Amino acid sequence: MSQRILIGNLPPDVTVEELEQVAREAGAEAPRVTLSHEGDQDKVGAVLELPNLDRVAADKIANQINGSRYKDRALTAYVPLFM
Repeated sequence: MSQRILIGNLPPDVTVEELEQVAREAGAEAPRVTLSHEGDQDKVGAVLELPNLDRVAADKIANQINGSRYKDRALTAYVPLFM
């Protein structure tokens, strides 16, 4: 089963490759990243799709990312209940 993690407060110049690296450092394998530049252009959001992962493992990865610093920003990350 695949899981998704929502990441917020990203800088506007973040790339998919950089986010893939952040996810790997948090323990994700083969993350697929979708960036969203809608809304506040100063704060970009992203969805990490993690194939073959259960909810508990996704929560651990989200907790590793949540509150971490990236380019002088504190990231937010969580696994949504529905999506």
